[in-house]
Amino acid sequence: MNHRLIKAQAVASAFIGCLLCSFVSAQAVYPTRPVTLVVPFPPGGFTDNVGRFVAQGLSAMWNSPVVVENKGGAGGNLGAAYAVKQPADGYTIFLANTATNVVNPLVYKKLEFDPDKDFDPVILVVKTANLITVSSSLPARTLAELVTLSKSKVGGVTYGFPGNGTTGHFTGALFNKAAGIGMVPVPYKGTTQVQADLIGGTLDVAVDNITTWAPLAQTGRVRAVAVTGAVRSSLLPDVPTVQESGYAGFEATSFAGIASIAGTPLAIIQKLNADIALVIKSPEFGKRFSGGEAGGGSPEDFKRHIAAERQKWGEVAKTISLNND
Repeated sequence: MNHRLIKAQAVASAFIGCLLCSFVSAQAVYPTRPVTLVVPFPPGGFTDNVGRFVAQGLSAMWNSPVVVENKGGAGGNLGAAYAVKQPADGYTIFLANTATNVVNPLVYKKLEFDPDKDFDPVILVVKTANLITVSSSLPARTLAELVTLSKSKVGGVTYGFPGNGTTGHFTGALFNKAAGIGMVPVPYKGTTQVQADLIGGTLDVAVDNITTWAPLAQTGRVRAVAVTGAVRSSLLPDVPTVQESGYAGFEATSFAGIASIAGTPLAIIQKLNADIALVIKSPEFGKRFSGGEAGGGSPEDFKRHIAAERQKWGEVAKTISLNND
C-alpha cells in the first residue's frame, strides 16, 4: 500500500479519534462549573417560571448550580442581545420563546441579534395558550360583551401585556383585527405590573399566558373571558376558546424552550437536550404546567417548530402591520 495513503488514513483515524474523545469528554465532565440560564423577561411571568423550573431540575440532576439571570426589556430583546455576546461553551444558555425567537424579528426594524444565526436550538420545553382576562370592575363577562364594550366605551378599552412584541401584544392585535375593534395596547415591562393594574382596575384587559393568569382567574381576582388556543384548558375548563366564542380559526399559542449560543459543541447540546427531556417528563413538570403541552424532541424538531411559527406569525404581521424601532 502507498505510504502516503497509509499516513493519510492514520491522520484521519487520529482526527476522528480526537473528535470522539472530545464528544465523550464533553458529555462526561460538563458542567464543571455553574451554568447561567438567561431569561429575557423580569421575574414572575410564564417564561421566568419555565426557566426556573428547568434550572432547578438541572441543578438537582447535575449537583451543580444553574443560575437564572433575568434580563428584561424591549420585549425580550435586551436579554437575547446580552446572551449572544456570551461564550459558546455551554455555560450560558437561553430561554428561547415565541417573542424573541419568532415574533420580534417580524415586528422590530433593528435587532442586536439574529435568532436563527446566533442561537442553536436545544429543546422545546412547553407550549401554552394565552388567556384574555378583564378587570373585575369591567362590565363584561363574556368575549361578546367585551367586544360590544370596546366599540362603545369612550377612549376605548385598554389591553396590557408584558412588553412590545410579546405574544400577548401580538395576540391582542390579532383579536382586534378578527373582531373589528380597537383595544388600545399598553405595554409593560413584565407580567407582575400588568396583574397589579388589572386587579386595581386601572387597566381594562390583559392578554398573556394562561399558566400565569389562571390562579388569579380561579380566585376571582380577575375575570377570564376566553382562551386563545384551539381547545379549552384544563386549568380553566369552563372558559370557552375564542373560536367557540364566534371567531372560527382563531388560535394563538406561545412556546418556551432552551437554546444555546451558536457554536456550542454538539456533545453539550445533546447532553442538554437529554437532561432537559428528563426534567420535562417529571411528574412535577406536569403539575406545574398542567395547562400547557409538554415539549421534548430533538434540537432539529425545535428548529422546525420555530420555523413553522415564524411562517404563521409572519403572515399575521403583514396583515396587522406591527413594526417597532
